[in-house]
Amino acid sequence: MILVDQIKVLLVENSESDALKIGELLAASKNYECDIYHSASLKEAISVLKNDKIDITLINLVLPDSYGGHNFDELFHQFPDMPFIVLTELDDTFIGVNAVKLGAQDYLIKSELNISTLNRSITYSIERKHVEEKLRQSEEKYRELFMRSKDAIYMSTLEGKFLDINPAGLSLFGYSKDDLENIRVKDLYVHEESRERLMHFLMEDGEVRDYEVLLKKKDGEELNCMLSTTVVKGADGHLIGFQGIIKDITMRKRAEEALIKSLRELDFANRELQDLNVNLEEKVKERTVELIKEKEIVEHQHLEIKESINYAKRIQASILPPMPKLKESLADSFIYYEPKDIVSGDFYWFERSIDKSLFAVVDCTGHGVPGAFMSIIGYTQLNEIVSDQKITDPGLILRELDKRVRTALNQKKGNDENSKDGMEMGIMTINHEQKKIEYAGAMRPLFFVRNSELHIIKGDKFDIGGVSQQKKSFTTHRVSIQEGDCFYLFSDGYPDQFGGPDGKKFMSKNVGLMLQKIAHLPMNEQGDIVRLTIADWMKNEEQIDDILIAGVRF
Repeated sequence: MILVDQIKVLLVENSESDALKIGELLAASKNYECDIYHSASLKEAISVLKNDKIDITLINLVLPDSYGGHNFDELFHQFPDMPFIVLTELDDTFIGVNAVKLGAQDYLIKSELNISTLNRSITYSIERKHVEEKLRQSEEKYRELFMRSKDAIYMSTLEGKFLDINPAGLSLFGYSKDDLENIRVKDLYVHEESRERLMHFLMEDGEVRDYEVLLKKKDGEELNCMLSTTVVKGADGHLIGFQGIIKDITMRKRAEEALIKSLRELDFANRELQDLNVNLEEKVKERTVELIKEKEIVEHQHLEIKESINYAKRIQASILPPMPKLKESLADSFIYYEPKDIVSGDFYWFERSIDKSLFAVVDCTGHGVPGAFMSIIGYTQLNEIVSDQKITDPGLILRELDKRVRTALNQKKGNDENSKDGMEMGIMTINHEQKKIEYAGAMRPLFFVRNSELHIIKGDKFDIGGVSQQKKSFTTHRVSIQEGDCFYLFSDGYPDQFGGPDGKKFMSKNVGLMLQKIAHLPMNEQGDIVRLTIADWMKNEEQIDDILIAGVRF
């Protein structure tokens, strides 16, 4: 129970005798010390509510400038955080109940008022409004998932007032956010008995899963839906509302109905077939053979496609630098590489000259087969730039790679139909004799840890390729290497992965904190921790992108 030592009460009552009686009851309360404000009309009440901090309002249904539910509906929505208790005459009970449905917290019959019922009603009304606010606050914890869901998600009070519904829900039923004030959950049901049956199950079990029901949109169109709903309880265990997910299964139901219809037609056809002669039976057999052949063709085509993708995987794997070759130049290093699909849009690249090693982590547009095609383009062009043109300056490499990718994909000015694909990457040139690293990035940073401190070199805000005609310039950053320094490159798949207790992204900041914490360990142990950390973060979440992160210690 919420205990309030002192409260401000607005009493809206045009009857002086009733106002005096209620005021005396409030003054005699032992639960509260009441500071009483009195208004004799709705207009005066609105003025007080706007200018004073009132804790609870007691309002008569019949006032000189208002009568009935319409005006009170507007009042309740004008002051949504205010708990209201409606005062009625003996024969106004029906109107009082309707006022509660519109948003009041309770109603009292003036002729039956006593200090006990008044105290109970004030306590209940303040608690109820507080619980509604708690319900809204708890909903914010799940806002991101709530907003991104493709299914309709809603929260409501016990009376069926919508506390919130996500964009997918508004779109599904054709309502706008402003419409929520004027509709109730029951308005979505085609058949009232369906809702009554659902409420019965909820009161008995506390939750209902996969409840099929017919709902309707704003324009009256009917939808087959699947509801999974649960009750929401307050800290004291009392029921305070409902929350649930609504899936539109209209297309599935239509498909089921079409299937049933087809099965019935097939059954009818089978019965007719029994009356046909042997020649017709032979034709059926011939058609069956044709269908089997068609099925075999489809299965064969599927197998060929799968084999082609697996072959592409082997091709892509063959272009990646073999770890023994990489370890010859970068002995204390690790690479964690986890494609989302069979083939990947991320790849790492390595080249060695007489006194220099060049290493890059590249993230191509997309993943799967489209990303893999881009990775082949990037790998080939990097080899030509470094091996044929002998360019080792990272900034110049990125500038030349951008020019070559735009040419290869015909990304010319004013032609929006051409490919907008490209890649983000970081590349570093390691001068072993001079103990110096040169780095340049296209939308990707370089992290390095020195003496337990994390340093970040940001890449330029240009990607490689694309249809943008903005003049691109890639900066080459130079860092002297000290013994024990650890350098790291990674694609955006690791920081952008959803997971954790709130289903949020891992974030680059947490990548940096992780690397700073483990930089003192051997690189093979660091690689294991990097792999286990993201696996623990993801748990049941789906991997959303290719993941690639590499580290080297000097």
